[in-house]
Amino acid sequence: MLLEFSVANFRSIGEEQTLYMQPAIKSKKDDDHNIIQTGINREPEALPCVAILGANASGKSNVLKAFSFLKKIIQESVLRKKEDLFEDNCFRLNPTYANKPTCFRIKFIALNGHMYQYWLELVPEEIIREKLTAIPNTKGAREVTLIDREQNKLELHRSIHPKKAFLNVWKAEINNQQTALALLSNKGEISIFDSAISWFKSFGQFTSTNIPEYVTASFIQNETINIEHVTHLLKSADINVHEVNINEKQRSLGLSPSEEYIFNDSDGLFNPKLEISFSHLDIQGNPIPFNFQDDESNGTKTFFSISGMIILNLYLGTPVAFDELDSALHPYLVRKIIQLFTNKATNPKGAQLIFSTHDVTVMDKTLLRPDEIYFTEKDKDTFETRLFSLSEFKGVGSVSKNDRGQKLYKDYLDGRFGAVPEVDWDGGL
Repeated sequence: MLLEFSVANFRSIGEEQTLYMQPAIKSKKDDDHNIIQTGINREPEALPCVAILGANASGKSNVLKAFSFLKKIIQESVLRKKEDLFEDNCFRLNPTYANKPTCFRIKFIALNGHMYQYWLELVPEEIIREKLTAIPNTKGAREVTLIDREQNKLELHRSIHPKKAFLNVWKAEINNQQTALALLSNKGEISIFDSAISWFKSFGQFTSTNIPEYVTASFIQNETINIEHVTHLLKSADINVHEVNINEKQRSLGLSPSEEYIFNDSDGLFNPKLEISFSHLDIQGNPIPFNFQDDESNGTKTFFSISGMIILNLYLGTPVAFDELDSALHPYLVRKIIQLFTNKATNPKGAQLIFSTHDVTVMDKTLLRPDEIYFTEKDKDTFETRLFSLSEFKGVGSVSKNDRGQKLYKDYLDGRFGAVPEVDWDGGL
């Protein structure tokens, strides 16, 4: 469960910006509208959804790309050599940022119930700083710093391994392009990092317009998800699908069981050699086969492609992020996807949905709380992306039942909250 994510000096983001997945507005005791109970006394509540809106090129996608970049480093840095260079993502429109590191900070609750915080700062040549702290899910537990690294100085907590000699050997192995978290979690003798690593692996991140359909097909083929659940989701979305068929052109690459599943195409878990077809019923009730690529609409193909991640994340209770969730999807369907995560009956394990969108109709208090709506806006003077919540504006912060039907997208389009494009075509093109 994600609680916070901060990023600085990354693409269009200069100064640190933070996305909070915790309520900024207190609800009444008898009203838990869009609230997840974490089970952690220190951080008792979280939000099931966050929508990010803003003008084109305002930085919405860059917030989500920062997640992906951090995840990729954690998963893949164990293979990096000391002469490698990280991708340079510094903010380019201010030369002072060229000498500053790209910084990430993330707070989350893993499936074992422990709360973790992870810091990472890097420049292309090396990792400048890395820190991992954990608070066990036990009464009175104190925060433990498992990894504390500042350039060439690295401290590892004694609980990682009982033999100090082993820790010293491993510390010497880590080069300036490797995270200690990645290298140590790859050691067979160490299990203390398993839950944190599994959480990062289970965080699904996708661009809705670029998700290949064979991702969902691979889930079905390998029984990671149930084909009946996919079919039901399509039918519930008013897509007249009678049956989903997956045919294997060559031997499947195989998936891990659902609880161990890794959302990462580079792990070779998806089989691109799967053929998909739907059947639809004619007016006499006979099934008629449709070719997925040629006969189905873009909206149907998009929804099928993301349905696998939606079902699996709801099953596991893990976060998923979609860039441009509304791409090729009707606003009502986007609304129904959101409700899968905000409804406790369909989301009993506390999965979370983070998405960017241009669909302003999600700014409806019956659907999302003000603290579940974020904006991105480019600063006119510095050109940096600013990330801020709707809950920061006076008069819209309430989540009481009396104003739950308030729709705020008209105020947004009128420019009350900023984060809209300034277009001036009055003088002609």
